[in-house]
Amino acid sequence: MLWIHRYTGFGLSLLFLFWFLSGFVMMYKDFPYLSRTEALERAESVPSPSTWVTPRELSLKHDLPPEGWESIKVVALGGRPVYRLQDKAGKFYCFFADDGEKVPPISETEVRSIISRFTGSEATIASVEEMSELDQWTPRTRFLPYLPAYRVHLNDDKGTVCYVSSVTGEVFQKLNTADKIWAWLGAIPHWIYFKDLRIRTQLWRDVVVALSIVGTVMCAAGLYLGIIRVRRKKQRQWAFSPYKKVWFKWHHYTGFAFGLFTFTWILSGLFSMNPWKWSPSTSLNEQARTTWQGGVLTPSLFTLSPHQALVALENINPKISELVLTQFAGKPYYQLRMADGSHQLLLGDRIYPPLDRLDTKAYVRQVQAIHPETIYPEAKDLRVTELMDYDAYYYDKHRTRPLPVLKVDLNDKTNTTYYIDPSTTEVLMKYETTSRVNRWVYHGLHSLDFPALFFRRPLWDLVVITLMLGGISVSVTGLMLTWKWGKRKILGKVAIKGNRRYPEASSQRVSQ
Repeated sequence: MLWIHRYTGFGLSLLFLFWFLSGFVMMYKDFPYLSRTEALERAESVPSPSTWVTPRELSLKHDLPPEGWESIKVVALGGRPVYRLQDKAGKFYCFFADDGEKVPPISETEVRSIISRFTGSEATIASVEEMSELDQWTPRTRFLPYLPAYRVHLNDDKGTVCYVSSVTGEVFQKLNTADKIWAWLGAIPHWIYFKDLRIRTQLWRDVVVALSIVGTVMCAAGLYLGIIRVRRKKQRQWAFSPYKKVWFKWHHYTGFAFGLFTFTWILSGLFSMNPWKWSPSTSLNEQARTTWQGGVLTPSLFTLSPHQALVALENINPKISELVLTQFAGKPYYQLRMADGSHQLLLGDRIYPPLDRLDTKAYVRQVQAIHPETIYPEAKDLRVTELMDYDAYYYDKHRTRPLPVLKVDLNDKTNTTYYIDPSTTEVLMKYETTSRVNRWVYHGLHSLDFPALFFRRPLWDLVVITLMLGGISVSVTGLMLTWKWGKRKILGKVAIKGNRRYPEASSQRVSQ
């Protein structure tokens, strides 16, 4: 156990220090991404020209496959409405909605106009760079479908950079100099988000999992050694540490006080990667999603023109950022997303007044369709509640997740729970027994987001900062022991080489 703790500690003490220091930043600053809220707010308003091609007509004109679409949206590009389709592999297909023609690759001139509209002429453009591969600020494979793209540097005090896809014309990333600095101090070292590693998703996962496993073993060995080496004087008073040297003694003290937190923090970091896929996703799988929709997402079901949907709402809210084509229980719906974050639902196959939400019974029927009585007879006894505030599983530290939501609890073997947005037909989260366990061993132990603490700030901040300082003290004392050990080994080798080169000096010292 001593050997394991010593040599794994030599290898990981510096990494642990970086993890804890970057954890302070991660409490308040994540990796910079263009938020969905800002994207909707800054997006062009979808126009409503007199001529439209319906999704069904578009599908027939271009002989589009009737199924396999991940998402279908109507957005604005240069004052014209555009259908933006994305298949299951992530590839985009863009067509003008007024004439059905394919959208050509976006030019640099068009990019300048897109950025001007997106920023509202807040700043001029300093430079535009073409990019054909991911960079440090787009390090995830989900950005690949946007390539090739343009990196646009604005001439403002913040050093803002925007990324525009030449495929879709969409601004898909935005950050500034301060965001980059915080990322280098926080998310990049904390998540090991170095571009050349992160874009190789499986390799990155393997590296993080391997480091977390070794770190967990190191902490467990240290806890064992720290406990068995607590000593008592003969007078039954605690002497505590057997070590005389300062750094050994303080490493024992800090490890005894904060070692358990360090262990659970590294262990929960391991669970954040969901190793070996032990916990199911909190999203619907492909089969459940198809059942929920009442079939695959099919453009031909949308016989009503989006123009009619826009006309129905033009007196309610003139700034409509996008229309999302959704399916629920086999019926097509246009989900209209406004710049202010509000939503409206419209039927996609006939003219009908806007819907604030669908009936709760419709959602219950689809949940039961996912869990048919022939397979899950115990699932028919379900309980539906409407949450007006967050609970222990559906929550958000920034309080941006939609409310109210429907919570549907099933009495099945895995105690399945669905959280449904009644205004959009979306299943926001799904929990089972194992995913609940993962929620506590990952988020609970890693972020201390226990309801009694998490929503009582600044109490949460004080507790987390105190524990992080304790973790830093364990790492610093371990790093000093590593330094002293390495220094001693290096000097020892130098001395041995010196003795071999001048043996008479060695024998003289021995005689002396």
